[in-house]
Amino acid sequence: MNIDFSKGLYPAKVGSGFQMDGYYVWCGSCIKGEDGKYYLFASRWPIETGFPDGYMFHSEIVLTSTDSLDKPFQFEKVIFTKRDGNFWDSTMSHNPQIVKHGDEYLLFYIGSVDGKGETRKIGVAHSKSITDGWVRPDKPIELPENANNPAVIIKENDGIYMAFRDGKLKVSIAYAKSYTEPFTVLNYDIFPKGRVEDMYLFVNNGKFEIIAEDNEGAYTGLVGAGVHFVSDDCKNWETCEPLQVYDRTVEYTDGNVLQLQRRERPQLFFDNGKTYLFTTAKIDGPTRECGGKTWNMVQEYK
Repeated sequence: MNIDFSKGLYPAKVGSGFQMDGYYVWCGSCIKGEDGKYYLFASRWPIETGFPDGYMFHSEIVLTSTDSLDKPFQFEKVIFTKRDGNFWDSTMSHNPQIVKHGDEYLLFYIGSVDGKGETRKIGVAHSKSITDGWVRPDKPIELPENANNPAVIIKENDGIYMAFRDGKLKVSIAYAKSYTEPFTVLNYDIFPKGRVEDMYLFVNNGKFEIIAEDNEGAYTGLVGAGVHFVSDDCKNWETCEPLQVYDRTVEYTDGNVLQLQRRERPQLFFDNGKTYLFTTAKIDGPTRECGGKTWNMVQEYK
């Protein structure tokens, strides 16, 4: 794969992406089905529960679909919501990332037993189908406290690499031979210069790369911009050119330009030789931190 971020993004198509009346929408992860449709796993929670805190007690993972990335994704069903009992994800389900491995689909996500940040954990569900048959894990992956924001890549004959962050936005890398085996942390705090979250891990030109949210602007100089890292071994990381792979200004095909309060959860999607960026967008809140309107948006890199 040879991905070049330096030319920037095309304007977003009017009406594309996913939004849902009555809900905050977050965390979009896309995959293409054997039927040729595009499926987006996303998080949602009711507007009346508040942003952002409502997600800790009310977030659920939903499945949406479209036959073209130029068109809106349509809600299909709830995949995971609250469940009775003292499970690691009884209170909420959030941060989905969908990947395929062999003939199985794997859905990595976070949950909480009691709606508290320090009890967030990462788990992985599996199914032979994108739309049905999801087996929800009764136990999470054993990782350090408050592990969240999972970003995984599966390398054939080389296991699963996972980036995750803790409550202080310190990012670490873990590895397992398969999703059914224990994960071992390979390196802690791989980005010590500043707070980073919402990683997306991929392989480009034979090297590991990450794009992520520059939470404090410590790397790019812009709070919430997309920052770019590279590694030979997935353990030791350095910044990579272009350093900034997106900002918070979004142009649409009708000429409308939005200045986003927040742009988070970057996820790449590769289709027919093209690279697409999925991000969550937020506008119109009284502050950057709270309220407003959210949706999942998609743009193609040039």
